[in-house]
Amino acid sequence: MKRFTCILGSAILAAALSSHTALAENQDRGQETYQTAEEGYGKTDQEIYGRGSYVIGVDMPAGEYAVFTEDTSENHAFSSCTFTLYKNDRDEKKIGTFRFQHHGLITLYNGQHLILSRGYAVPADQADISAGTTGMYKAGRDMEPGTYRLTPLTSDGAHYALYNDVRYYYDYMDDYQTFFEPVTVTLEEGQYIELMDVSSVEKID
Repeated sequence: MKRFTCILGSAILAAALSSHTALAENQDRGQETYQTAEEGYGKTDQEIYGRGSYVIGVDMPAGEYAVFTEDTSENHAFSSCTFTLYKNDRDEKKIGTFRFQHHGLITLYNGQHLILSRGYAVPADQADISAGTTGMYKAGRDMEPGTYRLTPLTSDGAHYALYNDVRYYYDYMDDYQTFFEPVTVTLEEGQYIELMDVSSVEKID
């Protein structure tokens, strides 16, 4: 069952972008097609890209991907996935290192170099994402547009970020907040929301 989780998108992403370093290990490139065992995922065969180094357009097609944590424990919604993205395969310009709770979304372009250090990637249109309390979601595809009430998990607070794009090498963030009490957020068609440390997501309009 997928959680409605929006953590480090580009905002939270930005925070995690600078504060987390990539495990820049060039692991063997590999691609598998299999059915995931995690509940709620893998209703059909998915194209899976595991830990490793990928040149986009050579080792995996360009497009939008969901990157998931590999954790299948009871608390997997709060586990993270991590990847690093470079502008080209010569690693001349690092776009950033990104960490998401449960899963994140990213659009990849031909020529970019992706290093998946923790987690696995699935084409977004195969990912079968449904609303939860952590992770990243696109309104109109993964959850309904509208107004939602978000409640933090603990007194330490929670975070959300809104994006109009998930390519990340420019700033496509529309809003970012750390909150300690329930807040309302309106999600427009086509917008992305990233959730971190949220305990409940309630649609109110």
